[in-house]
Amino acid sequence: MVLAAGLGTRLRPLTYEITKPMVPVLDRPVMAHILDLLRGSGLTAPQVIAIDPEGVECELPALLMTRLPGKPRIWPRDVRSWIVDLATCAARIHATPVVPEALPLYRRYEWDKPAAPPAWSRKPALWEKAIEAYRGPAPDHKPVFIHRDYHAGNVLWSNRKVQGIIDWLHGCWGPPGQDLAHCRLNLWLNQGPAAADALVAAYHRVAPSAPSYDPYWDLDEAIGNHDPATPPVSARRYESFVAAAVAKL
Repeated sequence: MVLAAGLGTRLRPLTYEITKPMVPVLDRPVMAHILDLLRGSGLTAPQVIAIDPEGVECELPALLMTRLPGKPRIWPRDVRSWIVDLATCAARIHATPVVPEALPLYRRYEWDKPAAPPAWSRKPALWEKAIEAYRGPAPDHKPVFIHRDYHAGNVLWSNRKVQGIIDWLHGCWGPPGQDLAHCRLNLWLNQGPAAADALVAAYHRVAPSAPSYDPYWDLDEAIGNHDPATPPVSARRYESFVAAAVAKL
């Protein structure tokens, strides 16, 4: 069973009738297409068992896949080793040899919306600087396979060991900094700035040949993949994430 969070608004009108993971790509559900690419990659991800694309057997379109053991850890006691696990998984994803032509290119979720300082903020000058930088050219980078929704909620642990990575629906070919930025924002909102910065440090220890992390990707995530008018969880922490990125530019 695929429990599809969200309403799939970006894929409408297709998602008026079917859930996001079951949207067909090359005659197979998009989720199955990505899982097929991961088979034999070395990454521990669910495997497709059966597909009922028309809902003939299950009344609704359905995808049956293997179940991975474990569960997400959002509030671990040992934050340091937990962050190392997150960094290690990210590096493994980015090193996975997936044919570029088999995946779509990364595109911001809010690419078609004009960015403007949010009405709730008392720091419009900060947002104007952030938006100006966000609208500028992206840093040079080597595109790799990225998860596109990488955060602790999509990593499964058991006995404090990583058992697998789930929710591959948005996998694509793009900048590795995007995965780190998405995970960083989640860490910043939940555990705080120190945890978010520790992720980058741990990632570069695991992947020493990776290019330096550019704060541009934090703005790309915060503005390009979220609507500043409706900040996630905490407006104060969200704005501090943006402010920190601007200060590092």
